[in-house]
Amino acid sequence: MVTGIINFKGGVAKTTSTINLATALQKLKQKVLVIDTDAQGNVTNSIGLQYEDDEKAITTASLMQNTKLDPLKAVIKGKYFDFIPNNVFAYSRTNGISDSQILSKIIERLKPYYHHILIDTPPYLGLDTANAISASDVMMIVTDFSKGSLTGIKVLMSVLDKWHDKAVAKKFREKAKTVLFTKYQKRTNISSQVVAIVESSSNMGLLLDEKIPYSIKVVEDGYSGIPTVISSPRSVVAIEYMKLAQTWITARDSKILKGSKSVINL
Repeated sequence: MVTGIINFKGGVAKTTSTINLATALQKLKQKVLVIDTDAQGNVTNSIGLQYEDDEKAITTASLMQNTKLDPLKAVIKGKYFDFIPNNVFAYSRTNGISDSQILSKIIERLKPYYHHILIDTPPYLGLDTANAISASDVMMIVTDFSKGSLTGIKVLMSVLDKWHDKAVAKKFREKAKTVLFTKYQKRTNISSQVVAIVESSSNMGLLLDEKIPYSIKVVEDGYSGIPTVISSPRSVVAIEYMKLAQTWITARDSKILKGSKSVINL
């Protein structure tokens, strides 16, 4: 199952969620690949690998630039999961590319080797996000409870619905969409209010049962390069990510994704 993990705004724990979901899936005996499409290489850097200055590295952008490359040669066997890195050279490598189906073609060659492929996208709308949408079976929109993040979702929905590439816009409207809340604080009024807003908006996507609590430990783990599901397996944060992983495994097997109040067919 291919999952595009997106938001229009940074700082919502999108990459953190990608890393922890991938690690949780791996702990549950799933074969997982993470594709880093962000030119800042956040996934790559967050797990302690530095490719910023390596122009010769085979990255996601390299594969998009040269479709003759074997994508398996770009896969790095990481400590917690397999991944394809990215770095700042993506800006020059993808400049001028307008095909929103390139990543789909790359992923088709990788699907036989993995149960789950997660695509971590940059916090802006461009070719990378359009390709992630086209390639995904389901989109996970990650958001916290800030006003800016909620606005980011609304902008994301509006812009993609009217995307200049009509094929991408159509796929976005038809694609299964889910919403994952992060930095959740159950006792605050704002958390309840934002959840209610998302629940009442039919076009935002399926609200997932799992909500990732706010924790300073998650921030610290981001610097250490160790996913929270590994460093603190008994923490509430780790437990929620493990639950999310089980939801994803069930969805892959049953083709049905269950949320807090409804379900969607994949």
